[in-house]
Amino acid sequence: LYNLPADQWADDVIAALGLSRELFAALSPSGAFAGTLSAPAAGALGLSAGLPVATGAADTAAACLGTGLLAPGPIQLTLGTGAQLVQLCPDPLADPTGRTHLYRAADGVHWYRMAAVQNAGLALDWVHRILGASWDELYASAGAVAPGAGGVMFLPYLTRERAHHQNPHSTAAFLGMRIDHQREHLLHAALEGVAFGIRAALEAFPGASEGADLRLAGGGSVHPAWRQMLADVLGRVLVTVDTLDASARGAALLGGIAGGIWADAAATASVALGMQVVATPNPGHASVYNEVYGRYQRLAATIDAPV
Repeated sequence: LYNLPADQWADDVIAALGLSRELFAALSPSGAFAGTLSAPAAGALGLSAGLPVATGAADTAAACLGTGLLAPGPIQLTLGTGAQLVQLCPDPLADPTGRTHLYRAADGVHWYRMAAVQNAGLALDWVHRILGASWDELYASAGAVAPGAGGVMFLPYLTRERAHHQNPHSTAAFLGMRIDHQREHLLHAALEGVAFGIRAALEAFPGASEGADLRLAGGGSVHPAWRQMLADVLGRVLVTVDTLDASARGAALLGGIAGGIWADAAATASVALGMQVVATPNPGHASVYNEVYGRYQRLAATIDAPV
């Protein structure tokens, strides 16, 4: 019902559906002044009545603002239950392949292209519970087992994947297991499988092969061994932004814009967070992962129904 390129309600669609136009409130950009906090709400929240209230943003849009992603070019990877790869773009051009989504950015100036991975932290949570491993044991296996997991392959499609993986019938599987494999091989293979899924999503972006640094955000990206594996699989230098709560920080910045602390989203660059390189691709590991990734792609295209 929202006309994204025109940034307005799609009146023709609303009319075609027989909906009342009066049901649709006026659109406001993120960070606009929406009113003041009422006395009852203030009492419930323990705040002062009359505080400015800002229009908000979706979690991913707020996270972009929270990490200082204010211009097209860089790609940001947020890791949690799912994974999101996001890149700002100056124009609302739809992806003709249908592998990435397009949304309005919280800065009111740009749009953002997103490739979402459903089976990221969700798949890792299942694996560590089924195999009786702690999160630290799971992530530590990234550095304790050699790239390729001794031939074990994990396809992470425990639930249907998003648009970059266009096979709705894919299922999850551990493949290539032998009697000499240990639990650590399965844990390591699970991390590789998720990393390969993220790589497939990254490759959906125009210009993804240009090799620019990749920004990391989210609570699922803090273990150093896991970061190193991601750098090796993705072939990217990984840079972290100094916050684990990017969406909440972005929402706070929108409140500051509505309250007049900053004139607009671009002005929040004055409080930009520090960034640091946390992982650089190991050429030897990256070479192995390129080969294993090819096998992963072939298997992912083949396993399309329960065995």
